[in-house]
Amino acid sequence: MGIDGSGRPVKVVVRQRLLLSGKGDYQLSIGAPVADVRRAPGSQSEPGLRSGQVLWAGFSPGRKVLGADVIVRTRPAARYLPVRVRVRPVTGGATLTVANATRTPEIEYTGKVRPREMGALLDQTRRASLAGRRLEPTYATFEGLVGVSKQPARIEAPLRVKGELAFPGGAPVAFSRVLGDGRPLTLRVTAHGEGTPHVRLQVTPAQVVRLLRPPGASTWAGAVRREGLSPSSLLQRLIETRMRLVRSDQYQSFLANPDPNGLGSTVYVYDTVAAAAPPVSKHEAGGGVSSALLIALAIVGSIALAGGAVILWAHS
Repeated sequence: MGIDGSGRPVKVVVRQRLLLSGKGDYQLSIGAPVADVRRAPGSQSEPGLRSGQVLWAGFSPGRKVLGADVIVRTRPAARYLPVRVRVRPVTGGATLTVANATRTPEIEYTGKVRPREMGALLDQTRRASLAGRRLEPTYATFEGLVGVSKQPARIEAPLRVKGELAFPGGAPVAFSRVLGDGRPLTLRVTAHGEGTPHVRLQVTPAQVVRLLRPPGASTWAGAVRREGLSPSSLLQRLIETRMRLVRSDQYQSFLANPDPNGLGSTVYVYDTVAAAAPPVSKHEAGGGVSSALLIALAIVGSIALAGGAVILWAHS
C-alpha cells in the first residue's frame, strides 16, 4: 500500500501463497475487495478474477503451491492495516510516528473464581504464547453469578515493529519495538537531514510475553501461592491476555485462508518509493503524488485439500 505525505492510503498490494496438501480437484474462492490479480513467482497455477473474488481451480497431485499478487481496493482495505504511519517535517529533519491501530472493545466477564485454577490457566496460556501456538478453548469455574464489566476491555494485537528512517546520504535511524503487550501503542523516531525522508517498516503480529510474566515467581501457580494475588485480578489477566492472543492471530490473515483451521502468517512491509500516482478504479478518486509509502503484505498459508472451499474476506 502507498500513502501520501498526509498519511492517506493510495495503494495496497498483497502477495498470498497457499500450500495445498492432498490429492484431488480443488475449487477455491477468496473474497476480498479485489481490483486486480496476477500470478506470483513460484505459483503452480494461474489465479482467476471475478468481482470481489480471487478464484483458484484445478487438480493437486498431492502438493501444490498457489501464489497470487492481489491489488485490493484501497478504501475498504486500508482500515484493516495494523499500524498508522505519519511522517512530519521538523526543523532540520522529520519525525516518524507509528501507531498500533488494532485496538477494539471486547466484553469482559467478572465473577468469583478459584485462584489456583486461574494460576494453572495462566501458565497454560503462557506456554502456548511462548511456543507461538494458536490458543485452544479452555474453561474456568465460576462460583455464583457471572457478571459483565461496565466498561469493555480495550484489546490490541501486540505488534513487533522494526524499521528505519533516513534522509538521502545520511545514516538511517533504526528502531525495533513491540507496540502493545503492556507497552505504549505508539512510537516516534526523528532523523535529521535534507530532502525526502525514506521509511522502511516491517510489522508482524507478536505473542503476549510481558503481560503473561508471573510476578515474583517462575510460574503463575507459584505466584498465586507466594503473592496472594486477588482472584479478580487473575481472572482479568487471563481474559485480557487470551483476547490479545486471539487478536494477534486475526492479523496473521489479511486475506482469508481457505482452511479456517489452517496455519498462516503475514508480514506487513512498508517502504517509501518515489512514484507517480498509481492507477485507480472508477470506484476510487485520488490525486497524483510524487512519493508514497508502499506497503506490501506477504501472506503464507497452508490448507488441507478437502474437495474445495468457498470463503469470505477475512476482514469483512
